[in-house]
Amino acid sequence: MYLYSSDYENLLKENIIKNLDWLVEEFNFLFESKHQKHCQDDKTLANQMITCFSRSPDFTGDEKLNEMLLNTLKILKDLYPILLT
Repeated sequence: MYLYSSDYENLLKENIIKNLDWLVEEFNFLFESKHQKHCQDDKTLANQMITCFSRSPDFTGDEKLNEMLLNTLKILKDLYPILLT
């Protein structure tokens, strides 16, 4: 079985979408239980995670994926405004 370019691109997009979902889940796992009582280490970790995702080459050149990343970042900023200032 051969993968065509469009199949490969679709698989990559699906993987990226799963990673964005994972990012939200990971934020919830790490920070939700602290009830807005976050220390500087929490803020540093949160921002490092965001920076890592934002700099990923997966998002370069694809407007739809960039929009999905921005929507995910907005969700995280709405959920954890203290961490992402």
